[in-house]
Amino acid sequence: MISHSVLEMSRTIPLRIRTLVAKKGKPFFLFARLWLLVTAFTLPAKAQNSSRLFDILPKIATDTVNLADSLAQKPISIEQRIQQNQQFLNATQEIKSGLTKIPDTMFMQNQIPVIELVLQRIQEQSLAEQSTVNLRLLNELENLIIGYDQQVNKWQEQIDEKAIDFIEFGKKLTRIQEFLDQEKSLLVTDGPEEYLKQKNILQQKFSSVDSLYGTKRMAGLRIQTRLSGVQIQLDELLESLRLRQSNFRRDLLKRDSPYIWQSHAANSEKPFSQVIRETWILNRVILRHYLETRNGWLILLAIVFLSVYLGTRNMIAKIYRTKDFSNLILDRSKYLRYSPFLGTALILFAIGPYLFSFPPYLLILIFLFGSILVTTFLIQIVLDRQSMFLWYLMVVSFFVFGASNLITQLAHQEKWYLIGFSLLGIGIGYRLLKRINEKPKLFPVNLPYLVYFFIGMQLLSVGCHIFGRFSLGKLLGIASALSTMQGISLYVFVLVLMEAIYLQSELSKENQKDYANFLNYQAIYVRLKKIFSFLALLMWLYLLLVNFSLNQALANVMFDFLQETRTIGNTKFTFGSILIFFLLIWISSVLAKNIAYFASIRDSHSLQQRNKRLGSSILLIRLAVLTLGFFLAVTASGLTLDKLAIVLGALSVGVGFGLQTIVNNLVSGIILAFERPIQIGDVIEVGSRSGIVKEVGIRSSTLQAYDGSEVIIPNGDLLSQHLVNWTLSDKSRRVEILVGVAYGSDLEKVHAIIEKVIVRDGILSFPVPNVLVHNFGDSAVEFRVLFWVANFDQWLQVKNNVLRDIYQAFARENIEIPFPQRDVHLKSPKGKKDPGGDQLE
Repeated sequence: MISHSVLEMSRTIPLRIRTLVAKKGKPFFLFARLWLLVTAFTLPAKAQNSSRLFDILPKIATDTVNLADSLAQKPISIEQRIQQNQQFLNATQEIKSGLTKIPDTMFMQNQIPVIELVLQRIQEQSLAEQSTVNLRLLNELENLIIGYDQQVNKWQEQIDEKAIDFIEFGKKLTRIQEFLDQEKSLLVTDGPEEYLKQKNILQQKFSSVDSLYGTKRMAGLRIQTRLSGVQIQLDELLESLRLRQSNFRRDLLKRDSPYIWQSHAANSEKPFSQVIRETWILNRVILRHYLETRNGWLILLAIVFLSVYLGTRNMIAKIYRTKDFSNLILDRSKYLRYSPFLGTALILFAIGPYLFSFPPYLLILIFLFGSILVTTFLIQIVLDRQSMFLWYLMVVSFFVFGASNLITQLAHQEKWYLIGFSLLGIGIGYRLLKRINEKPKLFPVNLPYLVYFFIGMQLLSVGCHIFGRFSLGKLLGIASALSTMQGISLYVFVLVLMEAIYLQSELSKENQKDYANFLNYQAIYVRLKKIFSFLALLMWLYLLLVNFSLNQALANVMFDFLQETRTIGNTKFTFGSILIFFLLIWISSVLAKNIAYFASIRDSHSLQQRNKRLGSSILLIRLAVLTLGFFLAVTASGLTLDKLAIVLGALSVGVGFGLQTIVNNLVSGIILAFERPIQIGDVIEVGSRSGIVKEVGIRSSTLQAYDGSEVIIPNGDLLSQHLVNWTLSDKSRRVEILVGVAYGSDLEKVHAIIEKVIVRDGILSFPVPNVLVHNFGDSAVEFRVLFWVANFDQWLQVKNNVLRDIYQAFARENIEIPFPQRDVHLKSPKGKKDPGGDQLE
């Protein structure tokens, strides 16, 4: 078979042969034709492209004719030849620069034999019928082969890109060679000395570049040939591995060892010390080979860890120096204050396994060991001695189960210590449940569920070992132990993240006054904790599947299920596209909702300055996020425009029949966002409702009434009804008070007393307060008092203080505040007496 890239390269015929064809004519043309056939069919490639070989032969004849025609042409002038020499010199330099920039294939040449040797060992030792490998090793080998496959595909892409460059370089070199051959055939030996030097320089550079071109081209052909063989071998091994995994999972419930009351033929197995030694060698080789290609990534992780640690330490130190209540702030940060280094290390170890593609199990276990050790040092500051003793026992069990999971062969000698540590784990779990009941505030709320899961899995593991299901029992015991410890470590990881956010929010109050003044950690703690807890749950579920050796199998099943094309009528779709569509819509809605939430917190603390509030403008941001999410969902899911038009058409019909009100509210929401008649925190009156705007939504807005209730008002009502906004331009308000004094009072004195009372803090001096005689009432002379307060939220309190002071001042000056009085006369008919015996007149 002949690959496409090889055929394309072969189109560029070696320059010497092309020259000989031009000079010697048809006999050598036949020889060249035979040479190309032999060379092309000795190169490995794909059969479907073999027909392209014969496209080369007409090209040779065509080039020969073109060259002959060029020889017959009239010689060009010296000036033109000098110009052509310069052009070809520039082209030669460009080709040399391009060949120099092409990456060297020496790394591939060194790595490919290693990969071939590893694949050969896997085929001979691990996939042989008589080999006694376990499911964990099969999964490990699958990850290794998938990693190799990704690397080989990446190398093949690089070679394909080189092939395109080689084709272009070959065409340019062919034209230069034709020009040089023409110069030789015309025997141009006269001309300026500079011209002859120019010709020699061109010839020398061309020879050098032509040699470099041939060397790199042949190296690329050799690498491409070997990569094709490696790719075929990888596909075959991956298929064999997955078939054996499927068989292993199918037989997992079958008995693979004697019952616990039966004797076991130990002489049929390797010594356990040899199994451990071989396990260590294999895991070490796999890990070393995996990390060899990721040295840069490891260095980047180290730099990130160091940067985060130094940033955390400086943040704590700055809080000590700049905050008046630094001890109060840091007391809320237990773990980071105790050790910034351990807190940063826990974050790195917790997310480490998810930063690598198809990591070997030993690398995952190293990160888990690190997170458990760091967690051990951190939780000792919050747990009592008895609880820490239980934790130490769990850590020992974790190390034993983790080390056992590294064993890559079926070694039934593990049965007894696995049963022993499973029973120990059951006892630890039972005792831990009692401690949780005794001191519930000392432990996480969801910890009992994790402990129940651990005890149940360990009981199943012991039962499997008793009844001869060794592989299944080992799988259940190890997976439950590792997952339980990781779950506890992830809980502490979430707390450390929350502490880091809290400390940063407190520190930001010094540098970002406009934002930090509203950043209330307690207000957003619950929301952030839910988000981080959900992410931690996903991380825990992923490693749980890895520990159960189900991650790849489940991923393959899910991928096949989601990518299978299905048909309803004339419409074709996949569940994967539907899932992507709704997932992106959900993510955009969550982002829009959280943006609105944090904006509402900001505006609730920025009521004094309306121009610094986002207000209803946040609605535009929410609409932009939702719109962008919708179009991304449509694009990612593969929904075509004609199908989208059908959906929009159906939506328009729905609008016409019954969705007018909803669309009206949606459009009204957009109008509110642009016109901005209200913002979050404004005091408004709509109809008979009054209160503070809490949220401006897409369809409706929320009004918090003064009695504590929250009123949902459709946006259409906000535009259609009379809307009174007390805080549209500012928060000042005019207060009016009516005060009555008795007839006969000294009006000038009353006027002076009231004016003196309203000169106080909280009442604006401009506009100037006024005291006016308002009316002569039935029983009093009424004064009208007008003044302005700067803050609408305080006008009731200011009015209360003014009324109290006026009353007290009138009392001191003996000024009467009259009230209506009536004389009531009761009459009854003569001869009737009241109950007391007196006769009523």
